[in-house]
Amino acid sequence: TPVEPASVSSGDEDDSSSGVSHPAVSAQAIADAGKESIATDQGMIETLLDVYEARLQSLSDKIDELVTSIDTTKGVLELTLDNERNRIARLELLLSMAGLCMGTCAAVSGFFGMNLLSGVEEVPGLFGLVTGCSLIFSASLFAGCWRRFRSVSREKGSRINDAQALKHVLASMDKVALLLRNEPALPKNQREMQEELRSLLEAARMPQLARERELQLLCQVLRRQQYA
Repeated sequence: TPVEPASVSSGDEDDSSSGVSHPAVSAQAIADAGKESIATDQGMIETLLDVYEARLQSLSDKIDELVTSIDTTKGVLELTLDNERNRIARLELLLSMAGLCMGTCAAVSGFFGMNLLSGVEEVPGLFGLVTGCSLIFSASLFAGCWRRFRSVSREKGSRINDAQALKHVLASMDKVALLLRNEPALPKNQREMQEELRSLLEAARMPQLARERELQLLCQVLRRQQYA
């Protein structure tokens, strides 16, 4: 027998009341849940990547610090070795100068110690005169060599100090330019310029540039800029 429409509609109502959902509604709910899961996973992955990036950056910073520490230690060791080599070189130089002086005395004694008759063997007081003259000459030779050595050492030390002072001045030129930007023009007199710069640098807490040599170099640089 044919089914009546009323019975079909009543059956649909029974299915909806019994809690059975439509297939299209179930697919949409599954798609929404999948999107939420993908978004959550993506957020977790981004968080993990950020954490790993931070750890990698921290590790890179530690490696850089370690490399800097190694370079610093290497530089200190090289300076220590250079200092020891300089001490050994100074000792060798002193021994060479002492050997030169002793060799001079030995040469004089060798000349007068030869078994050859010269007629001066019988001169009274000649032995003391020759001995005293040879000792005085050897001492004078040693003093001259030592004075020259000290002069060269002071000149070398002065050049090293000048290089260090120039390095400090050039490294601080930007700060000095900012310091002098709002100040009136510096006087052209060398001593007045040094005094004013010293007061400004001490007020700005830059005592490394307020030293005499650094201040002279800084004044020379500024005077050249004024005349340029």
